[in-house]
Amino acid sequence: MISLMAILMVGSISLIISGLGSLFSPETAVSQFFTNYGALLQLPFTFTFGLLSIYCAITISYHHTQKINVAPLYPIISSVMVTMILNSKMVDGSINIAFLDSRGLFVAIIASLATVEFISWAYRKKITIRINGLPDMIAKTFESIFPLLFVVMIACAISIASQTLFNQQIVPELFTTALAPAVSGIDSVWGVFTIILLEMIFWFFGLNGYAILIGFTLPFMTQYLSLNAANFAQGLPTEHVFTEGWWGAFAACTGSGITGAIAILGLMSRAPQLKAAGKAAIVPSLFGISEPVVYGFPIAFNPYFFFPFVLGTPVLASITYLIFEMGWVRGPVAQVGGIPTPIAQYFITMDWRGPIVAILVILAGFLMYYPFFKMYERSILKKESERQDEQQKYAVLDLDF
Repeated sequence: MISLMAILMVGSISLIISGLGSLFSPETAVSQFFTNYGALLQLPFTFTFGLLSIYCAITISYHHTQKINVAPLYPIISSVMVTMILNSKMVDGSINIAFLDSRGLFVAIIASLATVEFISWAYRKKITIRINGLPDMIAKTFESIFPLLFVVMIACAISIASQTLFNQQIVPELFTTALAPAVSGIDSVWGVFTIILLEMIFWFFGLNGYAILIGFTLPFMTQYLSLNAANFAQGLPTEHVFTEGWWGAFAACTGSGITGAIAILGLMSRAPQLKAAGKAAIVPSLFGISEPVVYGFPIAFNPYFFFPFVLGTPVLASITYLIFEMGWVRGPVAQVGGIPTPIAQYFITMDWRGPIVAILVILAGFLMYYPFFKMYERSILKKESERQDEQQKYAVLDLDF
């Protein structure tokens, strides 16, 4: 999943650029430019985030083939084909690829691992087509025909069975349907705590928790947003809090885990490594992009940040939820993208108190991470000091080979 960093960054930069037009008045030439060419500016975003499960299938199958020492070409092709079959369907004669985005990540992960394992097993057991006397390249092509055909047929059978038995729903849709009762009550303080806790656990182990969970929660959050918008249009109070905009702009203010606070701490660090990471992460964090912090400092698999990142973040999100639930800030009434903090918080709530809450969340995150960041900083400085001492020892010897 870490291999997807470059792809995610390209898509994020595209989204940031295309979202700048909303900062200008609709009558200005700049706004007109973004309106006219917005679709073109968002093409990199569409073809990165919109096809994330395909890229996931490629990276996972590639790294898995390296791990088990199998030639990567045909396992990668097979994994992509299986992922596309399971995550898409025919609708009125056209292929619907809507679930090739982050909602298909679980399917891509499982399909890629299973496909590579089967092809590896088929090679080992020699369950392949072998024709003696052919050049090596052509011989390997024939050897891959049966494993590739088998996994494709199995994927087609699974997809057909899913659509036949479950009212034309493909496999990733079944996740949403099966888990509907479990997540229908997410608009509560305990629901928020649970979802954010799961998200942080995924992120800590290197997985994009937001991308994994959003496929399950999005239908319900969209319904909550529609109800809030209808009430807002009629001058009535909003009834719901947990929408996609609230999740991204408040619970994950400056990035999942309030990572902007860590970027700020990095800028203030005495460790050159952490200061450089802070410089690289500070601008993306304004747009809610957390990958530079999660993988750059890093946060993933870093025991120093486990407690504040995994446990502290859902507590902070729950407190923020209560602020909205008590009516101190209007609930989300709009969905915006590509707008930096704290401007995005105003447009999402259409309430001047929204940006204030965002700033308070960042401050709380700063205080939450501070003692743990300092411990990590001291460990980095200690290692750097030890490395310099070792180099100094060798320098004193003045060895010349």
